[in-house]
This record gives sequence, structure tokens and C-alpha cells, in this order.
Amino acid sequence: MQNFEKIAWEIRNEKNKSSVRWLLFFIIVPYLSYLLITGRSIEIGRENIFNWYYIISVALFVAIVNISVTILLMRGSKKSSLSPALKYFTMIADFFAVALVMIPTGGSDSMFFVINYVVIVSNGLRYGLRIAILGTIVMNIFYIGVICLEHYPDFAITGVQNEFLKLGGFWLVGIYTGYLSLRFETLRGEVEHYQNLLAQALEKNNATK
Repeated sequence: MQNFEKIAWEIRNEKNKSSVRWLLFFIIVPYLSYLLITGRSIEIGRENIFNWYYIISVALFVAIVNISVTILLMRGSKKSSLSPALKYFTMIADFFAVALVMIPTGGSDSMFFVINYVVIVSNGLRYGLRIAILGTIVMNIFYIGVICLEHYPDFAITGVQNEFLKLGGFWLVGIYTGYLSLRFETLRGEVEHYQNLLAQALEKNNATK
């Protein structure tokens, strides 16, 4: 894949991720507001951490990330260049946003935990094994932070085996997704190689006529 084609491909990837991020923004923020108004949140950690300031902070964080990404993508399209760090930034920001949403929705038992799998599979399939492993490490750090907040201050974690199984399952998904992406890239490289050989053979054949 030529450099400009790779840049265009990464720009499309980040635009797709940005669209999904906006979709989740307009679903989750109203849902958090509903939980606060009705008092149905399953808050973890210190008392009063979940309030309107918390919801506004989460909303602003996601909005600022998306607006910043949109600006960078517009500049990248004009200049035909894109910082390789952007995909790492957006992935880490997504994991952090998921961790923030998990806090008022049950912590380690939050139904939003599964979004972590969506983030790592999405990035792993797009960018390969390296980002899949990095994403797994980042997610583990944020998730352990959520667990620590959930069991603060005594840190008497119940069902620790289940937590290890969750983290182990995430490693399996992350590594396997990265492997599939790596295998796909290898196969695509082989196909492009044979296409080039065929094109060269046809050129030589036409030249000899």
C-alpha cells in the first residue's frame, strides 16, 4: 500500500470511529442523565462522585476528543499527511471514556464493559497486532483503576477469579484480533506481490511481440 493510500485509509478509519463515537455520545449521555434524575445509578467509589458535573465532564471530554479528531482529519486530508500517533490517542481516549461511564453504572458489573471489546476489536482489525496489544494493556490499567475505586478503601475484592477471567478473556480477544489482522496483511502482501509479477510478465510478453 502506497503512503498516500495508507493515509487515506487511516483517515477513513478515524472518520468511521468518530461517527460511532458521536452515536454513542448521544445515547450514553442521555442515559446517564436519566440515571441521575431517577436515582437508579449503581455508583461505585466515593459518595457524590456522580452528579451533573460528572456527566458534563464526560460529555465535554468525548466532544473535545471528537472535535479535535475532526480538525486533525481535515488538515490531514488537505496535506495528505496524518500523525501516526492519532490512532493511539483515539484508542486510549475511548478506553478512558468507557471507564468513566462504567463508574456510575456498576463498575466491574457495568453493562458498558463490553464496549471495551468493541474498541479493541475495531482498532486491532484496522491497525494490527501492535495496537491490539497496546490497547489490551491500556484497557487493563483503566479497568484495574475502576476495580480499585469500586473497592476503596478496604480493597476487599469479592469474586477476584471472575475479574481475572475477564482480563484473560480480553487478552485472548486482543491477541487473536491482532493475529487475524496480521494474517490478513500478509495475505494481501502476497496477492499484491503476485499481481506485480503478473503485470511484469505481461509487459515483457508485450515487449517481445
